[in-house]
Amino acid sequence: MKFSAAHADITPQGPVWLAGFGDRTHKSEGVHDPVYAKTVLLQANKTLLIVTLDAVGSDRSFIVGVKDALEEAFGLKHEDVLINFSHTHASIKLTGPDYGLRDTLYSMTDGVDFNRTAAELPEDEAYYAFVRDTLLRLTAECYANLEEGELLLGRGTSRFSVSRRKPTPSGIKWAPYPEAEYDDDLIVLKLVDRANNLKVLLYNYACHPTSMGPDNYLVSGDFAGATSRMLQETYPGATALFLQGCCAELKPVKSAADGAFKNCSYAEMEEAGADLARDVVRVMEESVFAPIRCSFRTVLVDPLLYTEQTDAAFYEQLIATPDVGEYRKKSAVRTLRKIKEGSVKDRAPLYISVWHLNEETRLIALEGEIASAYSLMIKRMFPGGRTIVLGYTNGNYFYIPTRQMIAEGGYEADANYCFGSFRGTFVPEIEDIVVGQIVKADLLLRTQDPIA
Repeated sequence: MKFSAAHADITPQGPVWLAGFGDRTHKSEGVHDPVYAKTVLLQANKTLLIVTLDAVGSDRSFIVGVKDALEEAFGLKHEDVLINFSHTHASIKLTGPDYGLRDTLYSMTDGVDFNRTAAELPEDEAYYAFVRDTLLRLTAECYANLEEGELLLGRGTSRFSVSRRKPTPSGIKWAPYPEAEYDDDLIVLKLVDRANNLKVLLYNYACHPTSMGPDNYLVSGDFAGATSRMLQETYPGATALFLQGCCAELKPVKSAADGAFKNCSYAEMEEAGADLARDVVRVMEESVFAPIRCSFRTVLVDPLLYTEQTDAAFYEQLIATPDVGEYRKKSAVRTLRKIKEGSVKDRAPLYISVWHLNEETRLIALEGEIASAYSLMIKRMFPGGRTIVLGYTNGNYFYIPTRQMIAEGGYEADANYCFGSFRGTFVPEIEDIVVGQIVKADLLLRTQDPIA
């Protein structure tokens, strides 16, 4: 097989409204560390492209715009490109030129606006064009620098994360819950050249890059940016890429203190990055890496997930409740308005990519903020330790809770109306839809012949 990697600094120039926290009050005040776009091209019987972006996420307008541009320039089909977001809350959210696919709640120009329509957003559109053109340039660089080599997989574990869903007699509390079961796999893919020199290191782990909180006004990749930088210092000449997993309810254990979560300082964030880097190095040095004899098959599916038909009275009561936060209250006002207008959403599409790297090795990537339990379910369906599960891929719009989380309640299950004016919480059957679509897609690939 052949491979190549490239990267570029995509740090926004000048003050921007950072995304991820609803209670920031002004634009960014500088840069703690640059944010990057990185690309890895894999070529065997067909060509695959992995893109990582240090951003909160994007809407469909960004994803479709970038993938259309890559297909026009290089012939890469949508199903052959994965765009994975680190989900750092110290960067921005991306949009694109298609108004019909645009999420208009956020803009890098002026933050959150609950009354914004799909209007022209000049600064956001200019940044989209910059990132799109950067990715086209990086991909061209990858094609120009393809080299023969080998792809290998190693795995370990890390307790870098902790659940933020603590069960209490009065319901789910936003607090550290170290007893929770979650996917603690730390999977490393490494690409080496014919002389066995390490050239690319992709590490997959699940954790919200929210070691720092809304009081941070500096652009940053958070711990993931620090970890990648430290890995590149440890392995000179190699490009390190963070592949975000299913971390909807997971935060850095570094941010847990005295039964609650704190906003880490910049020094503590860097320490968190060093902690994860040490875990990755341990996998690199102690794990037995198995070669992947590449034979690629890919499919992209886009099922619909449905919400409950929540009555308008629920939102009226929410708005009238004194202790409801301002962000949620404004979200409820917007959703109530959409219900009365008849434009409220009661379903949402969800991209699911399934890649077979060979007969034993799968990469399954889901759009949105996916609960860790989905990763556990998927890996139990495909035992053997050779399944990689990503969240925050090909878009990031809303939380995808499990049936159990929906029954329990809590932020990840109940806050649907905060994201795109959805009518209510997702119905419990979305778990069956997500898992069923993955099984169906995997079966389809197993019956396909690899493209010669």
